[in-house]
Amino acid sequence: MVLESPEKDWLALSLVAGVGTQTLQKLSETFGGLSQIWQKSSDQLQQLGLRKDVIERLPKAMDVRSFQMEKRLIESSPNLRLLCPESEGFPANLLQIHSVPAVLYVNGELPDAHNLCLGIVGSRSCTSYGREQTKRLVNELAELVPDAFVISGLARGIDTVAHEAALEAGLRTIAVLAGGLQHIYPPENQNLADRICQQGALISEFPLATKPVSHNFPIRNRVISGISQGVLVTEASVKSGALITATFGQEQNREVFAVPGRIDSHPSSGCNQLISRNQAKLITSATDILEDLLPSISNKAGIQLSFPEPSKLVQLPRSELNEQQIMILDILKEGAQDLDNLSLITEGGPQQLLPLLLEMELQGWIQVLPGGHYEKNPSIEIVP
Repeated sequence: MVLESPEKDWLALSLVAGVGTQTLQKLSETFGGLSQIWQKSSDQLQQLGLRKDVIERLPKAMDVRSFQMEKRLIESSPNLRLLCPESEGFPANLLQIHSVPAVLYVNGELPDAHNLCLGIVGSRSCTSYGREQTKRLVNELAELVPDAFVISGLARGIDTVAHEAALEAGLRTIAVLAGGLQHIYPPENQNLADRICQQGALISEFPLATKPVSHNFPIRNRVISGISQGVLVTEASVKSGALITATFGQEQNREVFAVPGRIDSHPSSGCNQLISRNQAKLITSATDILEDLLPSISNKAGIQLSFPEPSKLVQLPRSELNEQQIMILDILKEGAQDLDNLSLITEGGPQQLLPLLLEMELQGWIQVLPGGHYEKNPSIEIVP
């Protein structure tokens, strides 16, 4: 893209040392857009509280090397768009937050006003329970609202599961990066990032060559919640960065949801804390989320949305199972296991178990995960 005003103005001024997003918002609101700033005197700018050294740097903003290099990088990237708060297509939800990003680098498709956007975050060190619940909820969301967007941060763990589940379910997904778009992090998610560009978007507010340093992650988190109507935490400890995203969601008047875990589960301790302190709504299905989000989306877009009931559990009578099948399903209900562990627990050798596991997989009672782990199909319920 060829940079023109107002995007060029916002980019140039955002790169000036001492000028933050809130300062740019204040200048834009005062002067009715940043393009007016070039005609303002030092006295007028000083009255707004800008420091003298900052005011002296403003007229040179488009001449400095950092801006010229960034401009060339943007204009030489065919799939890249740069948006600012004055741009058509800038996410409307982001304009509502306290610290609006000065610019957004975008590779892919952003949501419209009528699209439901759900932020899904959680621990990098997720368990099989966290993966299972994230996938299940994303699949239910896809069934109920096929044009929804899943928003996350491309990190290891729950973020990755959320993006992958969204892509597999046919939803669009947005990854908000903590560095520039030239630095995909973690590097093993490069292929996932490429897929996201085809079925959603990668976005960042950081210059293209910025590395994803630690202090950028909380800055990134406010965009995950800001672009969303609601934030879902599927599994997180009390020290997880996902709770920072949940806190931003609360500050931004977003709906916050959490999946409960066992009371003695450290990986779910953050979710349980959010629920116990009434900082998040306890949810067990996508319907729990949508009953809070859909009315606001409908009103904002002037449309009426409706949705069916989610898929019900498939009841499997215990009388139709043999002892080994019951034992395996009971074990997998507590979490995924590999073949070796199942062999030890059930006292059956791998060669004896494999045909049984294959039969149970074909019946749809269990699922095989990457790495050769087996898990119980969450839609199966064993009844007396």
